[in-house]
Amino acid sequence: MNQKINKNRFLIHTILIFVFSLLSISAPAQTYVWAQSNNDQLLHIDEKRKIYEVSTKQAERTASKKQNQNRYMLIPGGDAIGIKIQTDGLVVVDTYLVNTEGGTINPAKEAGVMKGDMILAVNNQKISTIEEYKEQLMLAKENNQMILTINRQGKTENITVHPVISTEGVCTTGLYLRDKLAGIGTLTFIDPNTNKYGALGHEIIDQDTNQLVNIKNGEIINSNVLSVRKATTGKPGEKVADILFDEKLGTLEKNNKYGVYGLMQSNEMSQKDLIPMAYINEVKKGPAQILTVLNGNKIEAFDIEITEVNVQSEKAIKGIKYTVTDPRLLEETGGIVQGMSGSPIIQDGKIIGAVTHVLVHDSTLGYGIFIEWMLQEVGIEYPAQKMVTKVA
Repeated sequence: MNQKINKNRFLIHTILIFVFSLLSISAPAQTYVWAQSNNDQLLHIDEKRKIYEVSTKQAERTASKKQNQNRYMLIPGGDAIGIKIQTDGLVVVDTYLVNTEGGTINPAKEAGVMKGDMILAVNNQKISTIEEYKEQLMLAKENNQMILTINRQGKTENITVHPVISTEGVCTTGLYLRDKLAGIGTLTFIDPNTNKYGALGHEIIDQDTNQLVNIKNGEIINSNVLSVRKATTGKPGEKVADILFDEKLGTLEKNNKYGVYGLMQSNEMSQKDLIPMAYINEVKKGPAQILTVLNGNKIEAFDIEITEVNVQSEKAIKGIKYTVTDPRLLEETGGIVQGMSGSPIIQDGKIIGAVTHVLVHDSTLGYGIFIEWMLQEVGIEYPAQKMVTKVA
């Protein structure tokens, strides 16, 4: 999902992706019975009520603190992050006709190379950058032949391409290639004990190959949200952001259907209060919030209503279904937009999961992944849930 970036800070051949779903306390009734007709007594009772309320709230906070002592605590995300990936191979974006002295020819296409192919090696030499491809192209001038090892829809094969010399004197195979991807998403959590992080909540798919992006080198970097294009029926909205390529935040080491993961190396996004994780069977229908950025780098909370909970016993996506209820979010974005993937979902003061998908025909409806699955993906060993059996 394309995002706008500061082009002066990145290479021309870069193609963008993504992004991408009151407790009221009152005194006991009998407290008021004997004070109904006496103002002095009523004032006295009101003071007692205040003491009662403060005492009760303190007790609740103490109980909550004790309850959370055995829970795994996380640094919540919500931050907009840039994602930069050096792919493990070159993506064929397209082929083109080359003007030569002998006529017009498309050498790559005639050899059988197709848009979306991933070039893994040339003449048995593994390559992952356009510069490495150019080096092999120069070497091929002598024998006028390049053997490309490509991956197409998961199958590997070799294709022999014969480079040509254009009328401008350039040796070429007629290929538009790409070796990098960039885009924006949202940070879900940071583990304060290991500095490992999780983001997006779903995989990054290459739009040209329609395959999972294999990462050779990757980074998460700082990002500044400039605006949001509002979603309309049948057309997802998106965050528009400036990706600050010189401001690296951490590594990007893993990309799979449950999100992207790596090591946070900057303290910039760690200066927040810790909140506990929630176990899957604690997630329930009802009010919740998502944390995300709509402007600059300011994280804000927006209301949602969880409408379905799919209690999964094995790792899977779309465990949480919700609808956006926050008036301001609906007004400014139309609901969930591209770039919100990974926004943490908070319920009852606990992080329960992350935003992952939105329905194209209705951007107010979305899905989320449980936080337990994301913690497992990054290798965090959180304590098993203690089950309490009620004895009559």
